[in-house]
Amino acid sequence: MQEHSTRLQRRPLARRLGRPLLAALAALAVGVAIAAAPGPTAIGEFYYYYDASGNQVGYRAIRCDGTYVAWGKTSTRYSNGYALCLPRD
Repeated sequence: MQEHSTRLQRRPLARRLGRPLLAALAALAVGVAIAAAPGPTAIGEFYYYYDASGNQVGYRAIRCDGTYVAWGKTSTRYSNGYALCLPRD
């Protein structure tokens, strides 16, 4: 008579958690992307950041010469614009 194993067949932990873990990481990545305050990405672009009371709390810009300038902190309340960058001779 042969002995039969009474041990249950189990999937590895990585396989059981694979899809839920992947979904949670994707949701986290989307949340971080949405929550991050925008900032300048082009030469001449600038951002002013404000708190809930409308007080200016930060500034970020890329000057016409390509220098990145920043002070204060960022916020989801902001205004932005572009400086007129004339060509250099």
